Amino acid sequence: MRQPYKKPVIFTFLFCLLSIFLCGENSGICQDWSKVKIQLLPDSSFALIEVEKGQKIRHSPHHDANGKLDEEQLIYVLGTFDKEVWVDQVNKETARKHLINHYDKFITKVRKKGLLQGSVNINQAKLTKLVALPQIGPVLAVKITEYRNLVTSFTSIEQIKKVESIGSATFNAIKFYINVK
Repeated sequence: MRQPYKKPVIFTFLFCLLSIFLCGENSGICQDWSKVKIQLLPDSSFALIEVEKGQKIRHSPHHDANGKLDEEQLIYVLGTFDKEVWVDQVNKETARKHLINHYDKFITKVRKKGLLQGSVNINQAKLTKLVALPQIGPVLAVKITEYRNLVTSFTSIEQIKKVESIGSATFNAIKFYINVK
């Protein structure tokens, strides 16, 4: 006959779990990853880890718990990189180089395979599709997704010019590759 768990053991476990999440490390900015998921990631999932006053600050998570590169997350952290707060600017540049190295390999693979076939629905496209567009890098891709999520869905392709930093030149480069339906 199996013995039930004792209450002190359960309470101790729950207290430890709560402590990890309340007193755990600071972690970088994420797109769709929950705070719990980020807390459970190993340090190797981050571009760089700084320590300030004995507390870890984990920056730019871009690998999942199994060590696999998450390309959507990589693009997101590059697109929001300047929003991160750094203890040391040298570390910031080291992390940026690490992320750009991953991104360069990814975008080379995208261009080699020609993943941009047909047009891209700018109301639904993931970051990986948006960066395949001419003149659209991680920063603009994130701005496009933030605009459609926070302001409104695009009703015409011309409306993409309302996204900060997308002017006539960028629009002319992408207009034949995008749609809204």
